[in-house]
Amino acid sequence: MMFVVVVISLGYALLLLSLAMPALTYQPHPTSRKKNVGSAPIKFTIIITYRNEAAVLPRLLGSIAQVDYPADCSQWILVNDASEDNSAKIISDFKETYKHLNLKMLDRIPQSNSGKKDAITQALDQALYDNIITTDADCQLPNHWLKAYNQHYQQYADAQFIAAPVIIESDDLLTQLQASEMLSLQAISIGAFSYRQPFLSNGANMSFLKEAFYQVDGYAGNNQISSGDDIFLLEKLAAEDVIQCHYLKSDDAIVTTLPKRSLNGIIRQRVRWSKKGSKTKSMLNKLVSFQVLAMSLLWIVAPLLYLVEVITLDLWLIVWILKFFTDAIVLLIGSTALNQSGLNSWFLINHLGYPFIVIAIAFKSITAKVIWNDRVIDRQIS
Repeated sequence: MMFVVVVISLGYALLLLSLAMPALTYQPHPTSRKKNVGSAPIKFTIIITYRNEAAVLPRLLGSIAQVDYPADCSQWILVNDASEDNSAKIISDFKETYKHLNLKMLDRIPQSNSGKKDAITQALDQALYDNIITTDADCQLPNHWLKAYNQHYQQYADAQFIAAPVIIESDDLLTQLQASEMLSLQAISIGAFSYRQPFLSNGANMSFLKEAFYQVDGYAGNNQISSGDDIFLLEKLAAEDVIQCHYLKSDDAIVTTLPKRSLNGIIRQRVRWSKKGSKTKSMLNKLVSFQVLAMSLLWIVAPLLYLVEVITLDLWLIVWILKFFTDAIVLLIGSTALNQSGLNSWFLINHLGYPFIVIAIAFKSITAKVIWNDRVIDRQIS
């Protein structure tokens, strides 16, 4: 048993630290074909899916109005996934006010178990431009967002998929937990791109070429899974040519999203995320998930193992110390790579509570229905 404890503890520390460290120095692969920056701006189609988002849409739309990019070089497609509130009216009023924006409204036609995958696939038929960007209705876009993508595509002519950073607003204990988790995930994600083993991306801030999407047959093969519009597409494109899959590490590209305001909301969201992780083909994704789950469980039961004399006090302390410093270093790497604040007064409390949340997510993912935006998901479309 002591051997198992040592393997889990060291495996957790070595895996996460080795993945996160390259985030500090990441650059796209040096064999990526480059061209001179300064040619005509690239034209983008931005796709956003929404369902019952009336409370947050003004925030998103306000940031869209502030995006600094030629209006004739962007097309915005907003797809309504059967909203039951006045989301569509809010967007329609915005469209009427900002007539200079090329903004198109669509209603999702259900074709699969995934509202967002359906919406993206449907919107691509209406997309005017080959360079596609996706984000979410609860996000706030930075002013130079499209300029950051433009610069990357101009510099790296072979890029077919670009993952970009997402951070979470925080102002209290629960929201800081989510913000810290997201920064740590960003560090691991960037590191995986550095190793040419990308397995994480976020649909709230990613880009791909329409032609590349069609070449890999889009979301065919995983439409039965409600989430995963991001990692399954990345997985397919990386299998074709991983060097063409990049991470955009730029302050100007950072999208901000809203946190969940309750513990139940956090768990439900992560359960939904876990569904796509369980279906991925990436062994690295599965290994990281296993290590996080195993270390969280070990961290919780270590005191009990000591009390029943299965492990020594020294080994118990090693487990806790290794996890503490691993989590702290990964968080610091993520915050440094994205120029965000890292450790704060909430870190220790969140560190103590997070393992219990991980176990709750694992249990719920097995036993509970997944409900998202007032809809039970991951069931077959009739």
